[in-house]
Amino acid sequence: MKPVCEYMISDVLPGFRALVAKKLMDDHGFSQTQVSVMLDTTQPAISQYKRNLRGKKTEVLLKNPDLLGLLDSITKGIANGDIGPKESGFEFCKVCKLVRKNNLMTVKTV
Repeated sequence: MKPVCEYMISDVLPGFRALVAKKLMDDHGFSQTQVSVMLDTTQPAISQYKRNLRGKKTEVLLKNPDLLGLLDSITKGIANGDIGPKESGFEFCKVCKLVRKNNLMTVKTV
């Protein structure tokens, strides 16, 4: 049996990162290369997020207003430069905490 953290790492966090990447490109006009620097990842990873080849499991995230608020807050912070590449990782920890606090994650939902 996998611990919850493994499901978060394999399913929830990639989906959240994909949503952040897409918002940075679509809502704020950043390029894939710029977003890859902002999220401390590679441009090919951002391309895969954009094309829904990676980080596809977003159902839990898109149904929860608290997570959508966190998505907006983190995205705006990154876009404004208030949240840097290293800090964004700490911000993503808030996603795990919120998902667990609201009991949003079960093996069936991911």
